[in-house]
Amino acid sequence: MFLSRILLDDTNRDTMRALTVPQLMHAAVEQSFSGDRQRRLWRVDRLEGKCQLLVLSEGTPDFTALVNQFGNPVIAPTWETKDYNKLLARLAQGQLWRFRLRANPVHSVKEKDAPGRGKVTAHVTQEQQKKWLIARAQACGFALQPDAFDVVHTQWLKFNKGGGREVTLRTATFEGILTITDPERFKDALLSGIGRAKAYGCGLMTVMSCRG
Repeated sequence: MFLSRILLDDTNRDTMRALTVPQLMHAAVEQSFSGDRQRRLWRVDRLEGKCQLLVLSEGTPDFTALVNQFGNPVIAPTWETKDYNKLLARLAQGQLWRFRLRANPVHSVKEKDAPGRGKVTAHVTQEQQKKWLIARAQACGFALQPDAFDVVHTQWLKFNKGGGREVTLRTATFEGILTITDPERFKDALLSGIGRAKAYGCGLMTVMSCRG
């Protein structure tokens, strides 16, 4: 597995559009790999005044076209790719890690006598969003203390997917400290993503050491 980081030019008109219509960024990510089209995890971060794209993949990418479209080809290096397996090998039960996750916290609302699971509805408040992540933590191999993490950003995204279909998403970016309770489940969560809307830049959790 590989984790890549690409610096984006958020003053570029095409980039600004892709940041509000995430299916454009998703298409550019998938076109950076040879072979069959897959749904690779990706996320856009704004850290220390920089806008950057993270991509998790099984194979090594070629982001030349993506950089030409959304990045700054003059800046070197235009992207960096690291071996993600080295981090996965370090994970163990009981460890504390600092994490960042952009997700799409939702729940199903079932109307009386209506068939199926009900309408998928976004969690809007930060309290609801935090409870959503806490409820999924155990199945994903980690534990969270309510006062050890927070929602640092939340927003609505509305865009046309094509064919006249409008997509509406509520995203939440979580940051804080977690404890690994089941290393294998935790690795699976890192590789498979957490929650819905993975094609739209949600689900990718990244971790870093709490030391230093």
